[in-house]
Amino acid sequence: MPADLVEASVKNGAKGIVIAGVGNGNMNKASLEAAARAAKKGIVVVRSSRVVTGVVGRNVEINDDEMNFVVSDELNPQKARILLMLALLKPRTSAEVQSLFYSY
Repeated sequence: MPADLVEASVKNGAKGIVIAGVGNGNMNKASLEAAARAAKKGIVVVRSSRVVTGVVGRNVEINDDEMNFVVSDELNPQKARILLMLALLKPRTSAEVQSLFYSY
């Protein structure tokens, strides 16, 4: 995935981005750096996985705390997108959004 997809989302006013990564919701270095820049601007970045089974774990391969990312836990990218849309209906911190992903 090229970083310009993340950058274009930011430029066009996205409030949140769900990354459909591989394995534990991982992405290439350029995309990871673009996602980190987006999170620093206050955009909620959710790491999810397109792998059929498994959980995206927090701080397993990527330092989510440092980068201010949210992990989708057991939700696939499609379900993560729906939950993120609902979460963004009111102002929330990334920690509050993370709590919703662990709850639902």
